[in-house]
Amino acid sequence: MRWSEDQLQAHLKAHRNRANLSKERLKTENDAKVQQAKNNCLERKLERNEATKENFILSCEVATYPPSVNHYWVKSGKRFVLSDKAKAFHMIIKALIPPLQTEARLKLEVTFHFPNYQTRDIDNYLKATIDSLVKCGLCIDDEQFDELIVKRGEVVKGGLIKLKVMELE
Repeated sequence: MRWSEDQLQAHLKAHRNRANLSKERLKTENDAKVQQAKNNCLERKLERNEATKENFILSCEVATYPPSVNHYWVKSGKRFVLSDKAKAFHMIIKALIPPLQTEARLKLEVTFHFPNYQTRDIDNYLKATIDSLVKCGLCIDDEQFDELIVKRGEVVKGGLIKLKVMELE
């Protein structure tokens, strides 16, 4: 059976409407997640700690956790690209952290609060975290991090990351 031109146009219009509704729903869900993460982010601190010669430039909590390095890249043809999970994580961090573009040497203290008791190597989650700090513009290059302190925190529903970044003198 062949469709008439009107039937074909009606079918295509219905298909476009469904696709647009799906895009709007996905955008709304993502915006809600970003807003929730913003609400959970602690105030960013810029304070001086004279005892250790460290200048706090960021202290916040983000209500999510990064993808593991095992799920950070996906193969696309002959090359590897960032996974959707990695892109979504970068987008959340970019929305929450100000682009300071600091050129100083840095110290990062990160605590990962995973959503369950599954066995994880916490060092596998560091790559996405540091890359996100660079992509959001906090610093110029991940080479600037001279000190890394990585901790595993208590289980938190949905996951949580506590970030502290200090400029070293």
